[in-house]
Amino acid sequence: MAFNTGIGHPAPLAVIEAERSHDAVTVEVAGDVDISTSPRLLTETRALLAGRTGVAVIDMTGVGFCDSSGLSVLLQLSRSCAESGIELKVVPSKVVYRAIELTGLLSTLRVAE
Repeated sequence: MAFNTGIGHPAPLAVIEAERSHDAVTVEVAGDVDISTSPRLLTETRALLAGRTGVAVIDMTGVGFCDSSGLSVLLQLSRSCAESGIELKVVPSKVVYRAIELTGLLSTLRVAE
């Protein structure tokens, strides 16, 4: 299952730490999340969240394409955050929200609007 809002070449993936406080971190994700970029998304996001507690916000409003490997990353992050005492929130783009909705993950992932 893949969701795409654009036509043409895939957009490169960008993962950056946008904001950090003593009890929260926001990670911004932009570009396309697919089988070739999802391992990098997982690795870079885990590195940014390592040793953290509190709240982690994954801002995916800049994502224009997301396939099942991207949803798998969100599930893996959700589980590892829960085990580490981090509250994970996902701020999805329309594409990511639709993928989460269609796969029944709205009850599993904490989706912020």
